[in-house]
Amino acid sequence: MHNERLSERTLLYTVYFIYFFCGLTQCFEGVFLPEFKEHFHLSYQQQMYTLFAKNIPSVLALLIGLQIARIGYKNCLTVAMICYGLGTLLLVPGLETARYEIVLLGFFLIGTGFSFQIVSGNPLLCALGPEQASSSRLNFGNALGAVAQIIAPATLALILPVSAISVSQKRPYIDGLFIALAAVLFLTMIVTAFLKNVSMESRFDSPGSSDAAAQTRFWTNRHLMSGFVCVLLVLGVEAGLFGLYRNYLEDPAIAGLSSRNSQLLFTIYFALFAAGRLAGSWIQRRILPATHLLISLAGALLCLALVVTAKGWLAVAAVTGIGFFISIFYPTLYALIIEGMGKYTGQASGLLTMAFLGCAFIPVLQGRLADSIGLQPSYLVGAGAYVLTALYTIGSLRSAQNRMKASEATSV
Repeated sequence: MHNERLSERTLLYTVYFIYFFCGLTQCFEGVFLPEFKEHFHLSYQQQMYTLFAKNIPSVLALLIGLQIARIGYKNCLTVAMICYGLGTLLLVPGLETARYEIVLLGFFLIGTGFSFQIVSGNPLLCALGPEQASSSRLNFGNALGAVAQIIAPATLALILPVSAISVSQKRPYIDGLFIALAAVLFLTMIVTAFLKNVSMESRFDSPGSSDAAAQTRFWTNRHLMSGFVCVLLVLGVEAGLFGLYRNYLEDPAIAGLSSRNSQLLFTIYFALFAAGRLAGSWIQRRILPATHLLISLAGALLCLALVVTAKGWLAVAAVTGIGFFISIFYPTLYALIIEGMGKYTGQASGLLTMAFLGCAFIPVLQGRLADSIGLQPSYLVGAGAYVLTALYTIGSLRSAQNRMKASEATSV
């Protein structure tokens, strides 16, 4: 029993590290999108093809979820690290040869690794500990990725000399960074390969678990499918906010900041993003996750209104501050949706990971809008997504309150 608990704890800490380091890797890759735009002479829409390539592998997520019991949750993490490492390495020759298609292939492999990571990692975070704290662990695990994303822009300020202005001047530093990241990813792959596998099926099928939602085939479950749509939308809007953040700050018609200042503010954006998830991990031990989600949605809608209309430092504050509110959307929705899925947890996790397709299509749509009607108005795509998610969350909150009342009546 002691050895089993030690194996579980080791696996849990490994998952936490993977979320941290892969968050760091993806931020380093994503923060250079304006440099990619300049280097390859791209429009806003073409710049967002990197996010399309990175997130289109989400179509594989449902297949991974269906096969995850056979592959093994831990083994999926090993596959994820291989894909991450290979994809990060490909960015180097893509930049050196000025072949945008190689860069897109690199992002495709990174996205494939991300799909394996999330399909296996999120259920592991849910299962490796007390059931009542699953939402808290999910927020904490995802917060580690956000903490890493604070480190990335701050590190760039140290790595890149002030004199490095053009992409050609920055490229040697960018190449070295990508090679170092790939080396750590391959080392992590070796660690996961030698970790002991932990059986997950018994945890999701335990006699005390709520399997009511799983009694309906998961692909016809209204709660699951509606949640899938909400996750797809909020993730797509989040990707657009991330992908165009520096473009927004550097646009002369909005804030007109320098490249260096926009990179420094990116650090603050991710600091608030991480703070939101860490706060969510603490808050959701004390109030219902659905209540916390509704409060955050209201804050995000207020910020979004300012992002679309404000100028100068008010616009900067709004597009930066929104990171605090949106940070808990995905992990909290995931925990609300997957609760009670029982033996269908692996498949449900695969379906919800497939919702990262929103990150492939919505940023491209926003990029097209930015090219045609302007960068600021393009952010209106987020308003509808947040309103629909609020309606879904209200329904989840009512269901949770009804379950609490039923539980209290039973105990009496």
